[in-house]
Amino acid sequence: GSRMMMELLWRIGVGCIKYIGDFITPVDVQLDVSLKPLDANDYDVVHSIGETTILSYLYTNDYKEMKKQLRGVDAIVAHKHIDLSAKIAEELGVPFIPNIITTFLPDDISFFEVEMPKVELNPLSYSLTCSIQACEILKLLTGYDMPILAPDAYVVDLRHKGYLKKIKLRLKLK
Repeated sequence: GSRMMMELLWRIGVGCIKYIGDFITPVDVQLDVSLKPLDANDYDVVHSIGETTILSYLYTNDYKEMKKQLRGVDAIVAHKHIDLSAKIAEELGVPFIPNIITTFLPDDISFFEVEMPKVELNPLSYSLTCSIQACEILKLLTGYDMPILAPDAYVVDLRHKGYLKKIKLRLKLK
């Protein structure tokens, strides 16, 4: 999922990627073909590939440390620790992409102003979500086309025709 997204960004020519990894469980190794069985029970660290610099950090619960690690990024994508990542994105003034297909811009609707849908993820839907998000990041970086902006969003639903279901994020009542 997220490692595949990182590889897609590398292949489309993104020069520097900051990757914050987690502890890898034996289940992660079974679900993610890019991981080797010996990676289980270890930390997810990714190394630079070709001309792309990959700065790999281990996830820390320390807010100040994570914010320091993310300074200077053009966008933040988070599939875990979403609330913390969204808060940091807002404070740094960069676009934020959560675990669905949409982008929260710093001067528009806040991630914290909407009700996020429950998303059922399995290896296929997660991979599709990450692939589409890589395209959304490319749109953000190049300005070639407009990314999907909140409150509009898509979720991968394998029961839906075409696998993509368009949704409108609802604003929370104040």
